[in-house]
Amino acid sequence: MIAILEANVRAALRDRSPAVAADAAQALARLAGRAFAGDDYAAAVYHGLVWDLHAGPDPRTYAVRRFVVEAGYAVEEAHVPPVAVEPLLAPEDLLARLQAEQDQRTGLRHPLSAHLFHGDPSLADLKIYLRHHWHRSRLFYRELTELALSCPLGHASILHRNLYDETGGEDPARAHPVLLQRLLQHFDLPHGFDDRPELPEAQAYLNNRIRCARHPNLAWGLAVLFSLEAGTPATHGHIHALLQRFGVPEHAREFHRIHMSADVEHARETAELIGAVIRSPADQAILFASLRYHRALGQRYFDAIWREMQATHDHRDR
Repeated sequence: MIAILEANVRAALRDRSPAVAADAAQALARLAGRAFAGDDYAAAVYHGLVWDLHAGPDPRTYAVRRFVVEAGYAVEEAHVPPVAVEPLLAPEDLLARLQAEQDQRTGLRHPLSAHLFHGDPSLADLKIYLRHHWHRSRLFYRELTELALSCPLGHASILHRNLYDETGGEDPARAHPVLLQRLLQHFDLPHGFDDRPELPEAQAYLNNRIRCARHPNLAWGLAVLFSLEAGTPATHGHIHALLQRFGVPEHAREFHRIHMSADVEHARETAELIGAVIRSPADQAILFASLRYHRALGQRYFDAIWREMQATHDHRDR
C-alpha cells in the first residue's frame, strides 16, 4: 500500500494534469496519516517525498508540487502538540519567554555538541557534522523568501534585510551558502545545492522549516526564524573554535566568523517583528507550539547525527 501511495505522489512530478495532482494530494495525505500515527516506514517515505516536492528545481512543476504538499502539511499541523491559550503577554514579556523556551531547548545541550565542542572529536566526526550543517544551512535563503511572501508590506523590509545579507548583498560571491561551500571544499565534502539529505530525521526537520515559512499565519514561521537566528551566534562561535582546533584556514572559516556577530542583529529584528505581529492569545499559543515542535525535530535530528558518529566510532574500534 505504501509503495502505491508513493507512486501516486511521484506521478504528479511527471504529469501536471488536475486529476493526477488531486490523486497525488490524497495519496500524500493518507501517507501522512500513517506516518504521524507511528508507522516508521511510512514516515521515512513521507518525509522523503515531501523533501522532493520542496526541492524540485523545475519552475513548471512548482504550482502542482505546492498543491500536493499542502495536503501533507495539513495532517502534520494537526499532529503538532498544542500549547494552551493564555492571556496575551506584553511584547517584552513575550520575547523573554520565547528566549527562555529557546535556551531550554538549544542544541548546545545535546551530547553531540558536548562531544564536538568540549570533547575530543575526530576528523571523521567533524566531517559528519559539516555534511549535515550544509543540509541545514544552504537553503535558508529560500525559507526567508517563502516567509516574506506572507509578510505584510510594513514588516517585509526586516526579512528582506536578512535575505540581502544571506545572498551576499551586492556581491553574489559573498552569499552565505557560497562561503560555507569553501569550508566543505576544504574537507573535500559534497557541496552541491541538489544534495539530498538521506536521514528521515533530517528531512522531517528541514521540511517543517519550509512548512512553517509558507504558513499564512506568520506565528509559525517567525517562531522558527527566531530560533534559528537566536541560536546561531553561540553555535557558530563554538564551530569556529572547533575549526581553529583542526587548523582550518581563515578563508574557510569565514561563514562561521560572520555568523558569530551578524545574526545578533537578525535575532533582534526578528524579535521586534514578533512583538509587532503577535496580537492575540491564539497566535501566541501557535508561536510557542511552533518553537517547541521545531526544537523537538532538531533534537531528533541531532540524535540521528550522534548515532551516525557513534556507529563510525564502533566501526573503527572493531
